[in-house]
Amino acid sequence: MPAMPLEGALGPNRRLDDADGFAVAKPEAVCVNRDGQLLLSSGSDVLLLRQWGKKPEHWASFDAAISALTVDESGRVAIGLADGRVLVRDAAGQLLPGWTPSVALRAVADCLFLSEDELVVVDHGYGPGEPILSLAPWDAAARGQVIAVSRGGATRTLAAGLHCPMGIARGPGNSLVLTELERARVVDVSGKVLQSGYPAYLARIRKIDDGYVIACLSRRDPLIEFLKTEAEFVARMKTDIDPRRWISPRVTPEFSHDYPIELGATRLFGEIKPWAPSFSYGLVIETDTAMTPVGSAHSRANGRRHAISDVVAWNGSLIAVSRASQEVLKFSRTGHADER
Repeated sequence: MPAMPLEGALGPNRRLDDADGFAVAKPEAVCVNRDGQLLLSSGSDVLLLRQWGKKPEHWASFDAAISALTVDESGRVAIGLADGRVLVRDAAGQLLPGWTPSVALRAVADCLFLSEDELVVVDHGYGPGEPILSLAPWDAAARGQVIAVSRGGATRTLAAGLHCPMGIARGPGNSLVLTELERARVVDVSGKVLQSGYPAYLARIRKIDDGYVIACLSRRDPLIEFLKTEAEFVARMKTDIDPRRWISPRVTPEFSHDYPIELGATRLFGEIKPWAPSFSYGLVIETDTAMTPVGSAHSRANGRRHAISDVVAWNGSLIAVSRASQEVLKFSRTGHADER
């Protein structure tokens, strides 16, 4: 399906650039605990935010970077680590034994408690040293999987052969829905496509009271989509150039002479215009229950709050993580007044 145009509910705006925010070193994931407080990752640390505008408190530390966070109604917190491990702690931060998967995982992109006795883990299939945004758009291999881990470590596979799954949420009834980064679509665990053609590389998806909200790591670029028809060019690029310099989406809006098309991003008097070509972008998509977009928040080519890796609803607002600016952002939902 062709990409949805950036118009209507997806029309460009400055909502991310105008949002309140505070700095967090190496942020990645965020969730809301049973007490209505935010837990957010900062490198290998988890921070606790009791109220917007207050200073985050230290909650727990780990020996690897944190790649995913989720909580259940009892207050247990599941922490995914960048090296593929999964840990579960109680509401006070104490380690709960017995949740180590019996199979090795390449990565933990997201996780979700199915019940008191089972945790679902999304493995996108790329190791911690691999630049996923560079590789995934050009990789035909569908190496992602979704597994369920029982208390005691036993695992069962819910889905396999997924192309870079990144997020998971509860769907209608007892179903689960998944985002696939480069395919820019939402599927269920059987692989059935529920919605496709999003104009972005999708990160995590979260259920909200009247639909879903999707974090996007970057905008789908027309040049990348065109080059997928040029097999010889792509083969030479993959052979001769370091993956971090491939024509691929990126996290940060920095400009450099050794990145492709960057001269096209300079306009009158050297100012970067919002519509300039850029391989990084900030985007949050709000959808209805059918996952049709009903609203969006942008940080365009001339912004800095790009690479939105996670987003949750909190106290009537949306809280988003920008990996590019290393900030946690707060802004109102479409059609809602912001609660201060």
